[in-house]
Amino acid sequence: MNLKFYIIYTSESFSKLTLAINSLLNFSNYHYILVGNGLSSSEAQEIELFVKKSSRLSFLDLPGNVTVPHGTALTHLFNTSNDQFFCFMDSDVFAFKDFSKELESKIAENDVISSCKPIEWLHKTSISGYRGHCTVSPSGLNIAMTYFAIYKRLSVNPILNKYKISFERYMRASQVPKDIHNLLSKKDQHTWKFNTAKLLNILQAYNGSKLYYQEFDGLIHLGGVSRYSEHTIQGTRKSINSNNTQAVDRVKSRCYFHELLTNIEQEKFVFPKLDLKDTLFETSIRNVSQKLILLYQSLKKGIK
Repeated sequence: MNLKFYIIYTSESFSKLTLAINSLLNFSNYHYILVGNGLSSSEAQEIELFVKKSSRLSFLDLPGNVTVPHGTALTHLFNTSNDQFFCFMDSDVFAFKDFSKELESKIAENDVISSCKPIEWLHKTSISGYRGHCTVSPSGLNIAMTYFAIYKRLSVNPILNKYKISFERYMRASQVPKDIHNLLSKKDQHTWKFNTAKLLNILQAYNGSKLYYQEFDGLIHLGGVSRYSEHTIQGTRKSINSNNTQAVDRVKSRCYFHELLTNIEQEKFVFPKLDLKDTLFETSIRNVSQKLILLYQSLKKGIK
């Protein structure tokens, strides 16, 4: 199947995530469009040079010199493309084996497919709502995530045109078009805070689209790694509220993976220090860390 996935990179994220794109190239036959979002000229040049390594890679730099929200980027990419399937994933999604057969078996019967919850959320009980990791609306309707997704264009265009919305976040009632207010049930109005593409998703569900979520064997999403750079890690560690253990663990995990991926890039196969309150989360991180090192070593040897 000739799928093209957009992968968006913000400033200071690409160099430590080349293992991810190399793994996707190795374990699939898809085309990957690496998208610059607020990159410096040197960073853009780095990606332009990198994509020359494969005919299945290309580079697209978003217009403007600022980093735009994820929903804004997705809206631009959707509006400037015309493929039957609109596909995208986060830049810290890694492939550990061929996932294409399992993925493609679900495409025909569904209008939207999403996958790749960050590992933080894989061992936790699913909750309804409109946060990024939620796959069910407050009333129990299936919705999607934007970590890894495939949208059939024919299921999206009618919703965008009818309700005059986009893939953007809508974080208060006044941002939501008035005719949608009466359409949504009280439960699905929730707090009127819809994360990226969640308003689109719930309207798709109300209009009969089939939205499907599954974790695909062979794909792992670290979660939030691209947000962290050498310039932000120390400040973030100092500013986080130490009473919010979940938030502290999340920051620690992202800083950990940033350091680990830097070590791997330099072929220093050592694990950084890690001490989380959530022991299941920590165990998951340690398991994934070993897989990442083995992945790098096997790709370097050319092993599929």
